[in-house]
Amino acid sequence: MNRECRVDGCTRQARPQRHLCHGHRARVSRYGDPHFTQWGTADALDVELIVTEQRPVEGLTRLERVLVARGLTERRVPAAEVARIVGVDKRTVERWRSRDRQKQAA
Repeated sequence: MNRECRVDGCTRQARPQRHLCHGHRARVSRYGDPHFTQWGTADALDVELIVTEQRPVEGLTRLERVLVARGLTERRVPAAEVARIVGVDKRTVERWRSRDRQKQAA
């Protein structure tokens, strides 16, 4: 007896004996909201402050990390330093930069 996830717009199958798909169940257990995503929220003031001060900060959302990395890249900060400030690996910063260059070229 397969049934679809009860979250509006989700076409994935709910887990056996459950009402939500695995992805939405994980979001509910972590954040209390099946629609929550770390990509949707960013505080522009925090991002600008981190870019200007160039100091490491914890607790950034994924979107804020990417925006800070872009701001620091515009200021020609080396990838290793951006990685230290944002709290990710140097390779991650290089991958973000590569993806941004590809989008600009298209």
